Amino acid sequence: MTESLERRTQGGVMADALLPATAAEPAEPDRTPVAPAAAPRIDEVFRAHHDFVWRSARRLGCPSGQVDDAVQEVFLIAARKLAELARPEVVRAWLFRVVVHVVRNHRRSHQRREQRQAVAVGFQPDCAPDPSRRYEAASELFELLERLDDDRRAVFVLATFEQMTAPEIAAALDVKLNTVYSRLRSAREALEQAIAARRRTP
Repeated sequence: MTESLERRTQGGVMADALLPATAAEPAEPDRTPVAPAAAPRIDEVFRAHHDFVWRSARRLGCPSGQVDDAVQEVFLIAARKLAELARPEVVRAWLFRVVVHVVRNHRRSHQRREQRQAVAVGFQPDCAPDPSRRYEAASELFELLERLDDDRRAVFVLATFEQMTAPEIAAALDVKLNTVYSRLRSAREALEQAIAARRRTP
């Protein structure tokens, strides 16, 4: 009888060994709330992006004497909107959109001021050299860029000088990708025509 019980016990052990292992209970999902990204400090944004904002304002046609004012205005706006800059990857695009808006306002006010002065005392163009233009080629480039409207100029500046891809430009300006390609192609054609016309001029 003892032998029979021993065989049954061994058989039970063997049978148990052949059964599939019980699956572990799934772990409870981590429900710890994720803290929102902390907004950057304005001095950090200023140090990291001042040069980008300055050269973008200049290339977008901000009058040379107003570039510093425009840059200050951009960062004053950024200081009020720091919560929107919590994600580092969106800061440059966000700042560029603000630069476009600020420069457009400065250009319009500058043009209105020049028109009022022309009516009052007669138009006398300012021929004083721009201190920021170190080379004649840079001066010619700014003159050529003046031939572009604001939309094409913004795309051209980002693609040519900032080396941004078309998708990055589309995100920065909040436009469709095909619009970026169209504006960039149109800007290049306009500049090529302007360069060709200048070369034909004696």
